Amino acid sequence: MLILRRARLWQETDPASMDLLNGPQGEGSYRFKDEVRCVFEERDPAFPIGGHTKKFPCVDAAKTRLKVKYDPSQNTEIFGEVAAARLFWALGFYAERMYSVRLACGNCPQDPFASDAPPRAERVFEPVTLQKRLNGTEITSAEMEGWTFDELDLVEEARGGASKAQVDALKLLAVFVNHGDNTHNQQRILCPEGDPRCPRPILYVTDLGGTFGGKGYFTSLLNWTRKARIWKDPAACVADFEGMSPGYRDPRISEAGRAFLAGLLGRLSEKQVRDLFTGARFEVLNGIEQPLPDKNGKSRKATIADWVRVFMDKRRQILEAKCLP
Repeated sequence: MLILRRARLWQETDPASMDLLNGPQGEGSYRFKDEVRCVFEERDPAFPIGGHTKKFPCVDAAKTRLKVKYDPSQNTEIFGEVAAARLFWALGFYAERMYSVRLACGNCPQDPFASDAPPRAERVFEPVTLQKRLNGTEITSAEMEGWTFDELDLVEEARGGASKAQVDALKLLAVFVNHGDNTHNQQRILCPEGDPRCPRPILYVTDLGGTFGGKGYFTSLLNWTRKARIWKDPAACVADFEGMSPGYRDPRISEAGRAFLAGLLGRLSEKQVRDLFTGARFEVLNGIEQPLPDKNGKSRKATIADWVRVFMDKRRQILEAKCLP
């Protein structure tokens, strides 16, 4: 794991100027509610789609192979991964680009993850998420598939790696979104494109589907609200966190790390936070999630405003904390 010592995990951005409704733009990007057309790709053992959540490959007009995640009623991570990846991007932390779009799939089976059998037709799926990988070469081996959050302590600024403040800020951001499915295969090491000797590799999160929730790690306002507190010990800045990575529990955050993340989160406007959840299609999630309990004993569907309120409360906990040495 010597490569981790010189690794980067953050690049400077201006959070206040970031478009959280549409996300990162440029080649291969999409905008909010774009319609994307593609043709179903027949199953190829050389390119297995993998995983247990509903997904399938298709090819667009530019011959680009798209990885499509679909069926929100069975897979709420398609909401969380867009919102979390977009938040990481806006704050300067490396993550894959994720877009929520409307997909018209040509020659498509009725349920392409379950079976590729006929009948075939053009089928529309909405919303779906499309994943765009970072440019570069992933570093993998039999011994090292990715990295875990406890291994972030191996990063050394003196060797060209991220600062202690940046490392702790990433840990705290994982607590903020409740990145529960944080095992080593969800984080990757990347040699940036055009940098073959890889003197300063990038650490990034490749799968943020298990975020904005709670126990079980499904995206859910009820679960994210129940996981209300950021700090287990506010005075010592010990975060309240438990994910799936063995041995990684309740990280202690330095004041430098808290202040670093607070400075980034504090630059986001309420409108940007609303755009974050709107762009990730949380209004669809609100329609399928269990209703919220009401003060009068009744129940109601969640709203984007509810998500914004919880986000702001968690942000306040970080902004108002003061970590002891």
